[in-house]
Amino acid sequence: MNPILAEIFSGAWLISKERSTAYASILLSMLKGESFSDVDSAIARERNRSYVIGAMGDQPQRFGFSDTNIPEGSVAIIPIRSEILKYDQPCGPRGSQSILTDVKSADQNPNIKSILLVVDSPGGQVTGTDLLAEAICNSTTPVVAYVEGMAASAAYWIISGASKIIASSDLDRIGSIGTMLMVEDLQPALEAQGVKFHEVYASLSVDKNADVNQVLDGKYESYQKNVLDVINSKFLSSIKANRPAVDDSTLTGKMYFAPEAIALGLIDEIGSLDYAISVATALSPVITELSIQNETKNSEPMKINNTWKAIQGFFKMDPADLEAQELTTERVQQLNDELGNVTTRNQELETLLSDEQQSHADTKATLLALQSEDAAIPIVAAKDADKIESSTDEPVYAHDKIADEFCS
Repeated sequence: MNPILAEIFSGAWLISKERSTAYASILLSMLKGESFSDVDSAIARERNRSYVIGAMGDQPQRFGFSDTNIPEGSVAIIPIRSEILKYDQPCGPRGSQSILTDVKSADQNPNIKSILLVVDSPGGQVTGTDLLAEAICNSTTPVVAYVEGMAASAAYWIISGASKIIASSDLDRIGSIGTMLMVEDLQPALEAQGVKFHEVYASLSVDKNADVNQVLDGKYESYQKNVLDVINSKFLSSIKANRPAVDDSTLTGKMYFAPEAIALGLIDEIGSLDYAISVATALSPVITELSIQNETKNSEPMKINNTWKAIQGFFKMDPADLEAQELTTERVQQLNDELGNVTTRNQELETLLSDEQQSHADTKATLLALQSEDAAIPIVAAKDADKIESSTDEPVYAHDKIADEFCS
């Protein structure tokens, strides 16, 4: 079965229904045993492959993510197109796991200055969407999102944490912030063809598939409350955190054309791809002091990758070897403690050095004073001053008397 169809009909989705219903014709063809063909897989894969734009000389050039000669100040281009599934699809769409890997790789490469997401997607699968959205939101490398058609549901969740969101046209559509389940109950049609269904559960598996079976019976409340509302709550809270200025009216699942999306706070502006690249190029990572909280992200714990990335760039560390070196919050706290101890010891040594320098200065001043005083004293004493009276009233000089005593 087509993997996208398999996912659409088996779980909760963050997707625009106008796209999901388009698969009804494919499903009907499959039921009739008819064949259908997908787009050329090689072209689709190429369109969804991430790459890097960097300047070598005066001309921008394209590099692969694995290239070792990516120049400093480059921009990573990461496409997010078609339906978003967790895993890569054989016909082109790359899964959120692969996109997540690209985002982290770009964020860890000191030569990549910014990331540009090129988006045209109706949304997709719940699983993996939140992790990719968090990675983009927490990226220490600035991220710009460029919408070239549609950014709906899961696609909008993913890009909502970008530094700036730019649409390509007034006719681009943004929104569909909501959660849905689409179930195709084919059992009656198959039963009409003589197919019989038997479901047998273990004696203790009384709750297995209960919500889904109720949906098939036309009772939606349990699944809505226990599944869809839980997912939707996290979806909406992420949008509000990432885009604080967004109007609450946009959180009901409606789609908007780009100009209205700007007015409602969903996106920032409209421009060309070249303009989006120039915006991404103009952005630069902000290196901050080590801290456990990032006040610009609603005081949520941050990864401190910005300082780590600066260290990587300064020492020319190989990005391919950085996965095991990524700093965790605990490791950063440990380093902060060690740094505090070293700083305290340095201050103590500086105090001792200052005291020693002052003592040295005092000693030198005393020495200079003594030298000056000594210079004022005659080297040879006057003979009259040295003369003493003897018992014979004859003048005797002190040095003669000392010599006589020594000789006797």
